[in-house]
Amino acid sequence: MSVEQEREPFNDPAELLDELDTLISEQQSLRLRAAALSARYRELEQFGDRFDKPGDLFPEEFGRINVEYAVKYLDSAVKDAEGLLKYSLRPARGLAEKVRVYPQLDQPEIDRGRSR
Repeated sequence: MSVEQEREPFNDPAELLDELDTLISEQQSLRLRAAALSARYRELEQFGDRFDKPGDLFPEEFGRINVEYAVKYLDSAVKDAEGLLKYSLRPARGLAEKVRVYPQLDQPEIDRGRSR
């Protein structure tokens, strides 16, 4: 028996899988929250001029532009979160669920003796 077989792993694969499931759930929640927040900002777009910061000749800040780009960046965050779930976390979970101790099959020794 090798040293690796005698030692127990520091981490339990089932606990790690639970943590990954939690991470996926939180990422899905974050994606949904960002989408909802984007929708709420989108509702403000028609009132964007109300959020201008006054300046001497022109507004220092254009509320319409700030609202518009807040929506764009939030929509981008939603897409990024979808990509993270689709291309990283879910594939990682698919592989992680296979990480376990499998029963070892007793392999009969093959007689590789020389012909007699």
